[in-house]
Order: sequence, then structure tokens, then C-alpha cells
Amino acid sequence: MAESARHCAGPIPLELPAGMYKLCRCGRSRHGWFCDGAHLGTGWLSRELRLAQASMVMICGCAHSHRYPLCDGSHAKPAGSRSWWKWWA
Repeated sequence: MAESARHCAGPIPLELPAGMYKLCRCGRSRHGWFCDGAHLGTGWLSRELRLAQASMVMICGCAHSHRYPLCDGSHAKPAGSRSWWKWWA
């Protein structure tokens, strides 16, 4: 199993065989990126990931992803680059 190396500069590659996984979103899991139910009572839910075949999954390392714990490229966006019409975001 991969170590939980959170808050690094970019995505962390994680090789997973085919199957169904519950990924931790709260950061409290003792099993790294895999949910162990430690989120109970926090309001967080695990993210379910179903893979039909073995795949390389990119895990968020910057903690800014809108699809956390999966990387969405937010680490590459410059800080404060909001569009003028997204004043509420």
C-alpha cells in the first residue's frame, strides 16, 4: 500500500488493480489513501472509485482539488486567478 504523502507539490501516482475502492477524503484514515471509516461524525464521505482494469490513478498532493483525493490539476493553476464573473468562488 502507498504511504500517505499528503500536501506535496503535485499529483501522486498510485497503481491500482481492477476493483472497487473507497478513497479517504477526510485525512483521518490509518490506511493511507484508503478509507477505514475514521470520517464518521465529521460530515465527510469516502469517494468510491471503480476500475474495470488495472490503472494508474493520480492522487491529489496539494489538497486543493475539487475532486479530492483525486487530482484535477488545481496545483497547476496560479493562485488568485479567478475570473471576474466568479466573485463568489
